[in-house]
Amino acid sequence: MIENRIKELREENNLTQTDLSKLLNISQSTLAKYETGARKPDVDMLNKLSNYFNKTIDYVIGNTPSSPLAADSLPANEKKVPIIKTVYYNAGSFSYEYLDDFVWVDGNLDGDIRAFHCKGDSMIGLGIFNGDIAIIRIQEEIKSGELAVVVVSNKEGTLRRIRRQDNVIILESADPAYPLNVFTGEEASIIHIVGKVLETRRRY
Repeated sequence: MIENRIKELREENNLTQTDLSKLLNISQSTLAKYETGARKPDVDMLNKLSNYFNKTIDYVIGNTPSSPLAADSLPANEKKVPIIKTVYYNAGSFSYEYLDDFVWVDGNLDGDIRAFHCKGDSMIGLGIFNGDIAIIRIQEEIKSGELAVVVVSNKEGTLRRIRRQDNVIILESADPAYPLNVFTGEEASIIHIVGKVLETRRRY
């Protein structure tokens, strides 16, 4: 029963095995074994599953048909999303590392919604500080003037305002100490948009 319950919880939260294995800090093959019953999660892993999905351990292991946490304790019309610690672009795709944490967001937000852990002081002019959380929609297309999480070449993803003019792309910080980054022609191909920033939150 536990293998069915883990799979059900993952699918109910629109997570792939890759997504959930990263959030739990285990390999995808280990998660696959949990879901086929070839391997049983230990107590620490059951606690992680319980905390992430906001379910009792009894529910996770299949001892109860419903969880006392499932209805009353969930924020109304909200959903839980993981927090991206770092993101890189390699071999034509993004690779994510996540914090062992999550945030609640508006359940009506459409698309692939995740959170991003802001680092540094390059956006303090907009009131975005080191440690703040940005709520983002994963998407490749960004309009000129919008805030986005962006990866330049193989560097770590960061928060920038995107400016476009003809074949020129400008990455703009919100601190005069950081110069504009201007890319033209083929240079623009090293810029990879992770997603659009929908809101930011202060963490104390």
